[in-house]
Order: sequence, then C-alpha cells, then structure tokens
Amino acid sequence: MIYCVAIGLFTGFIFLMCLLFVAGDVQDVVSSPFGPLGQILLNATSSRAGTVCLLIFPLVCLLFAGISILTTSSRMNYAFARDKGLPFSRYFSRVHGSLSMPLNSLCATSLIVVIFGCIFLGSTSAFNAIVSASVVALGVTYAMPVAINCLRGRRMLPSTRHFKLPEPFAWFANLLGIAFVIVTTVLFVFPPDLPVTGSSMNYCIVAFLIVLIISMIQWFVDGRKNYTGPKLDLVDTVLTAAHTREDARFGGPEIASQEGSDKKYGEDA
Repeated sequence: MIYCVAIGLFTGFIFLMCLLFVAGDVQDVVSSPFGPLGQILLNATSSRAGTVCLLIFPLVCLLFAGISILTTSSRMNYAFARDKGLPFSRYFSRVHGSLSMPLNSLCATSLIVVIFGCIFLGSTSAFNAIVSASVVALGVTYAMPVAINCLRGRRMLPSTRHFKLPEPFAWFANLLGIAFVIVTTVLFVFPPDLPVTGSSMNYCIVAFLIVLIISMIQWFVDGRKNYTGPKLDLVDTVLTAAHTREDARFGGPEIASQEGSDKKYGEDA
C-alpha cells in the first residue's frame, strides 16, 4: 500500500505540473463552461476534438474509481451493520445467497448516491454543504484516534505492529496531523466570498450539525444498547452465507460462520 501511495504521488505530481504549465489565464480556467480541466486541455491543444479525446482518459478513470468507491462504501455499511451500529442493522447485514454479496447494503448505498445527485440538480449550495461536511467529518474521524493515542502517551498501539516510526518523528507526525485537521476544519466552514449572502453562505456547519444530531439520537436510541465495537474475533474465521427461515421473508440469508463459536453471532447479525 505504501508503494501505491508513492506511485500516485509521483504520477500525480507530474500530471499536475503539466497542467499548470499549459493552464493559461486562471480566470478563464475557473469561469470556463467546459470546466477547469476541459479549458486547460483546450488551451494546450487548441482543438475541441483533441480536448474531448484527452478527457476520455480521466472519465474512464473516474468510472472505475466510482465502481471501487461504491463497492468499498457498501462493504463498510455492511460491516457497520453487522456490528449493529446502523439503524435496521439486521436487514443491512444480510448477504445474498446466490450473489454472495451484501446486496441490501449495496442498494442502500446506491440509493443515497442517487439522492445526492438529485440534491445537486435542485440546489448546488445544499450539495456543496453536504460535500464540505463529509470532508470535515472525514478529517475529524482521522484526528480523533490519533488525538486519543497522543493523550495516552502513544501507548495504545500494539507492540507487534509491522509499521513503526522512530518515537520523536512519530510524535511530530501525529501532532502535525492533528494541527492540520484543526486548521482545515476551520477553513472549510468559512464562506467563500465577502460580503456573505444567503446564496453564498457556506452551509457546511449546518449539514455537519444535522449529521451529528442524527448520530447522537441513533446512539442513545439504539447504539449504546447493541453496538460494542468491531468483532475482532472474526479475523481468523471464514464467513459464508447460510439460509434460515427468516431469510425467506427478506430475500437474503443470514451471516453464519463455519466456526461453531461464531455461528450464534452470525444468526444475530
């Protein structure tokens, strides 16, 4: 995985440098009806046909990236539901018998994506608020475990971990990461323009607050009773799809383990 990050950093740097060298006027790029990337390629090629041909490559990359992201997010929802951390966890934690995949979770994730697309068509301000809130939430979730580990003197990490940094550099990296998240979180909730109007207001903080309130309600209503954290004992077991009587009503099987000790947990998923 480290090599993948290094390759992406190297190739991305070269790609961005090439774009910046041929970008042209910044205002024309920002306000272009073809989009920033389309305008840069148009400036470089002076040909609309060449621009369209070059845009096919990032579009294909975005297609495969979208499939990968959808697959990953649906599996994350399934895993969270399996640990009883979502509403209707019993339904979203099911694995389809013939497809051997969490179909319910995949459909729910796809539906959410469609809803976000409809929001974008109706209001770009609302869509930008949701996207900004997701970026802020992602940064906060990254910083929280790092901050807890630092507050406990970095004694929470297992001694048998494969990736280790020298202790001074590890402290520096952790504190720098926390500081970066704090700064970017504040910047992301700033309005983009002055003076601030109703249409130019940054509603990121509103979207973030709504998600926070829903999460707190879910925790007090259901989460604190059923959610106990990830099931770490499933690492060494093989999970398969097994049909039960109750699955006939839902169209999907329960999660069952080939290990006898995990079978009861699978029936409760």
